[in-house]
Amino acid sequence: MKKNLEAYSETLFHLINFRNRQFKESRSMIGIDYESFVILSTIGSHYLVHNTKQASDWDAVWENTRQIKVGEIYNKKKLTIFAVASILEMAKETVRRKIDILKKKKLVSYTTKLGLLPTEKSEILIKPFATKELMSLAKFLQALKKHKSLDELLNLKE
Repeated sequence: MKKNLEAYSETLFHLINFRNRQFKESRSMIGIDYESFVILSTIGSHYLVHNTKQASDWDAVWENTRQIKVGEIYNKKKLTIFAVASILEMAKETVRRKIDILKKKKLVSYTTKLGLLPTEKSEILIKPFATKELMSLAKFLQALKKHKSLDELLNLKE
């Protein structure tokens, strides 16, 4: 039991540091608060789910964003403010206010027909952040592997 507890403590330590870096970098690199970052991430995630079938890498996904008729994809799969609030279990009014700020910063667009969409400006800001985020994730997993807690985590059962 002690070995498992040490592995979980090691995992939590590195996870907390990963989140702390994410929190600081979302403010410094993107210029938004953490809740707005999570909302923007939810919008980006929804977009990626519906577009990665057409492209295999980051550049190709964004290239498709600029070329395809977004309305064709989003007619039946639009993401609404209410949906984001439900997904994140946040107050709808809070999500609406934060999305208004994201719209003013031109990081998302919203229409009643298409719902919430990332913008080209979000690509410009998110791409370097995502690159740094992936490196941070790699370091997180490498630290777990180095301290032999990755296997413990991968074999964790409820």
